[in-house]
Amino acid sequence: MKKVISLMLILMASTLWGSEKINLNEALNIAYENNYEYQNVKIDQENIDLQVLEGYKSAAPKLDYSGGYIATGKDNELGLMDGSESDQKFNHVFGISQPIYNGGTVITGIEIAKISQELMKYQLTKSKSQLKLEVIEAYLKILAQVEAIKVYEISLEEVKSAYNQAKRKYELNLISKSDYLPLKTKVISIETDLVEAQNQGEIYIIQFKNIIGFPVDQDIELKSLKYEKYDLDLIDIDADINYALSNNKESRISQLNTDIVEKQEKLSRANLLPQINAKLSYSAEDRHLNDSSDKWYWTAGVEINWMLFDFGKSWDAYARSKNETKKSENTKRETLDDLRVTIRTNYIELVKLNGKIEAGEAELDATQENYDLQKRKYNEGIISITDYLIYETQLNDIKLSLIKNKLDYYYAYEKYLEDLK
Repeated sequence: MKKVISLMLILMASTLWGSEKINLNEALNIAYENNYEYQNVKIDQENIDLQVLEGYKSAAPKLDYSGGYIATGKDNELGLMDGSESDQKFNHVFGISQPIYNGGTVITGIEIAKISQELMKYQLTKSKSQLKLEVIEAYLKILAQVEAIKVYEISLEEVKSAYNQAKRKYELNLISKSDYLPLKTKVISIETDLVEAQNQGEIYIIQFKNIIGFPVDQDIELKSLKYEKYDLDLIDIDADINYALSNNKESRISQLNTDIVEKQEKLSRANLLPQINAKLSYSAEDRHLNDSSDKWYWTAGVEINWMLFDFGKSWDAYARSKNETKKSENTKRETLDDLRVTIRTNYIELVKLNGKIEAGEAELDATQENYDLQKRKYNEGIISITDYLIYETQLNDIKLSLIKNKLDYYYAYEKYLEDLK
């Protein structure tokens, strides 16, 4: 069993600590280049730019062509090409149309496209921010798992040493079998925890590679992050909230969405107004198929289309669009309220984690000191194996908790900054 576990550890360690090392910034750059969702948002931005061009071109003249062939015959004569040339004709029409007035549809469409263009910039920023936090979270999970593995390895070494010492005492009939068996159970338990930690680390590595678009079959090693304690006294939470309400990507997206809905209300109103277009066409009709000299003539005029009565359908649509504008205003206010709560919650989380780290570091120092003392007492036979294992478990729990709190603190600070942008 020990040989199998050792082999598993070696195999999994070779994957966790691969040949290629990258830091967090390099991982972010890889993700910005390869993450599928982020790339799709960039494509959406290109499509919005094209929509702006479409909007401008919808105000330009349009050239079209139509043509056809018609044959007529007498009763009981079914052949289309058997009649006289006068019974057959081709016609050609080249036309140009130019919008003159359409209730502001074209101009409003261009305005919506331009607002959507600005909106898409913030959507791209939001997507990039979400990807950044996702990469950081996945990166920190791996680092936490690596540190957890180190804790288990140190613990296993300590407990194995105590177990070997107890086993020798048992062989010399200095202690009973029941006195040293708990250590054997603890060794097996830590070995199991270590294997589980290695397996979980492997899963985190695969998930991380998938997020940043890194080849799954290529080994990767992440460089450690330097723990930095931030001066939270420099944060002016009220000033940050006021800044975010005007400049945060969520607040800007909400405002631009409201602007678009208001413009769409104008589009709905345009359906109540007449549509006026200028028309110019150049036509020819050929009744003699062998005669190449067709007579061309031109026509020009103004076309007016106006829905005068549709049982109030257009007015209902306009009223519905006005309601959508009211809903959009409510959504915008809700977004700003949520933003206030989010930023303040992020700040409270930072303060809480900062306090937990300070307390955890002090507790770790005290627990380590106590563990070293109890270990000496155990070696001298003053305390029992059960008491020793209690202190060893306490030390490991505090180490793992402190690792988690420090990495959570790093993520919380990054999230606080991202939510301000």
